[in-house]
Amino acid sequence: MDDKLMEMPFPELISKLAVAPLFIVVVIMAILNVILNRKDKGGFNFLSIIGSWVYICIYLLALYFYFFGE
Repeated sequence: MDDKLMEMPFPELISKLAVAPLFIVVVIMAILNVILNRKDKGGFNFLSIIGSWVYICIYLLALYFYFFGE
């Protein structure tokens, strides 16, 4: 592991996710999953929607630290 990365504080690390292109694509796919599969039933679909909400919440937290972090 890179020592510089290990020494960074948590808000600075998570704020980098707000501009990471791959994470933005994952969040867009998560939003589409929630929108398109909201009426489907089933255990696997329920778990995928919960996982999508986790990604969306992490991205909102990253945006918060990106704009309001130090």
